[in-house]
Amino acid sequence: MEERKGLLRTVKAEYAKAASELDMLKAEIIKALRGESTFTKELLGYMVAETDAKCLELQRQFEEAQAAYDEGQSVMASLSTQYDNIISWADIYDTAGMETKRMITACIINKVEVYRDYKLRIDFNIDFEQFQFGLDIGQYTA
Repeated sequence: MEERKGLLRTVKAEYAKAASELDMLKAEIIKALRGESTFTKELLGYMVAETDAKCLELQRQFEEAQAAYDEGQSVMASLSTQYDNIISWADIYDTAGMETKRMITACIINKVEVYRDYKLRIDFNIDFEQFQFGLDIGQYTA
């Protein structure tokens, strides 16, 4: 999220700079039309077109960065909800009696393999979605 926020900030600053340059060039065109500018109309026209294209590209990049940031925000909100659900399951487990804890563990974990150097391999009976939305104990104990 910090990377996306940084990219959004950078692109926004570059766009503001390019828009400022475009405004300065447009002001210089008015001076050229009055005969007060040292630049030719053709050169100013070329520079305005180039800066305008740069502004359009930066605006497109800004919109993409904003969309990526918004998507990241929604993912973070979803992860926060999932985290809260897991914490509530942990609280239920912590307050349960020993027999209830064994039953919950037996329903969730299929087997645990222990290797040298305390390496573990745990096979679960459920996936995260099943854990998140509730466990149908009857379905997994058979």
